[in-house]
Amino acid sequence: MKCPRCNSTLTEVEAGGVQIETCPECRGEWLHAEELQKLVEHHDHVFSAKETASLEAVNRPILTVEDQSHDTLNCPHCETVEMERFNYADTSGILLHKCLECGGIWTDKDQLEKIEELVDAWKDDLNQDLDKYAPILKKIAAEEQKELDRDVTISRFGFVNAFLRRFSE
Repeated sequence: MKCPRCNSTLTEVEAGGVQIETCPECRGEWLHAEELQKLVEHHDHVFSAKETASLEAVNRPILTVEDQSHDTLNCPHCETVEMERFNYADTSGILLHKCLECGGIWTDKDQLEKIEELVDAWKDDLNQDLDKYAPILKKIAAEEQKELDRDVTISRFGFVNAFLRRFSE
């Protein structure tokens, strides 16, 4: 396959137990469908707080339609199919290209590492949020279950009353 950025021949490498194609020139990476998810779920390196804090610079740029429209790449696998550009996780500021035909994803230099850093930061935040909000969430769940049980009891009672009325007529 050829690199969609510089037309160099992509070479296959192993990354996190997944075979991906990488460009020796621009260092972009091609991931087949579902490989990004596998890499993010199973990456070994855990990034430091300083590394994850560096993502703030990535998150700051506000991207306009003009910024996104000029960067068109063809899929290195499908060759003639133009890939769609998207913002990873909607607001991360990490712009990737995805082929709508084969589902493959093109990442430019260092974007895969930024995605892994971002996921690590989310995991850290999730653990902190769970510690902070778990008691509140349990209380809300208990109240919702109580309400659901009450609604079911009322509806069963109503059903039984209607059934009995029908027999007595």
